[in-house]
Amino acid sequence: MKHGVRNSVKEFRKEKGITQDQLAESISVTRQTIIAIEKQRYEPSIGTAIKLATVLDCSLDKLFWIEGDV
Repeated sequence: MKHGVRNSVKEFRKEKGITQDQLAESISVTRQTIIAIEKQRYEPSIGTAIKLATVLDCSLDKLFWIEGDV
């Protein structure tokens, strides 16, 4: 299986009732960045990941994980 970082940003964002625009603005990135993260096309920096976890009020390991054999 291919290794890759997966995330549940979209699920946590929707659970919080936050739009992509609102989330992007709150962590100082573009909406396009949020879209790319949610579609698993972009792996954010650790700083951005921590900001996402903070805004979405969840732990990093619930928000991001490695898929496949480690």
